[in-house]
Amino acid sequence: MGEVRIRSDLVEDELRAKKSTLIKPIPIRAQANASIGFGSSFQPWQKPCNPVRKLATIPENDNHLTEGNASMNDLNTPYEAQPDIEQETKKRLKRIISNRHSARRSRLKKLAYMEDLEHMVNSHKKKIEFLNEQIAEQEKEQLLLQIEHHTLKYHMAAREKQRILQEVEIEKNKAEEARLRELQRKLAAEAQARKMLNFTSLQLMSNSNFNP
Repeated sequence: MGEVRIRSDLVEDELRAKKSTLIKPIPIRAQANASIGFGSSFQPWQKPCNPVRKLATIPENDNHLTEGNASMNDLNTPYEAQPDIEQETKKRLKRIISNRHSARRSRLKKLAYMEDLEHMVNSHKKKIEFLNEQIAEQEKEQLLLQIEHHTLKYHMAAREKQRILQEVEIEKNKAEEARLRELQRKLAAEAQARKMLNFTSLQLMSNSNFNP
């Protein structure tokens, strides 16, 4: 803002210097030509003075001049063209200042947007790192569960094999028990038959002793 004020002061000083140079020539010569009568040969030179008289009748509040009128009448109307130049310079300075402010605001918006994007990128990176850690832990736990599952399957297969062997052993024991029972029954029957045979033989011997 300080530089803009200094530049506006320099522009105003230059315009004031231009005012001092533009004040002198045209109006005084026009009045001199209008006041001096040199005869009929100098009457056509009064025509350039008509715009000055017409401009003198324009009210002070009417300051609206187009760029075409200002460019055509800049030699005959230096007093009225000068405020337009000042207004143009002021408008130009205002436009420059507003453009700088808008550019600064746009830069600040871009910086804020970039900071937001960087913050979002960093937060997403942190989330990705956290999720990667969780994925690694889950994979590790899954590997341990797979190992445990395989060990359990191995133990189940071993137990199943042991159960089958036990069932076979039980069947063998049952068959052996049945064989032994059958053998015991046969031995008991043979013993009973021997007893009966001995008993009959004793009876026969006793009967033979009683009957000589």
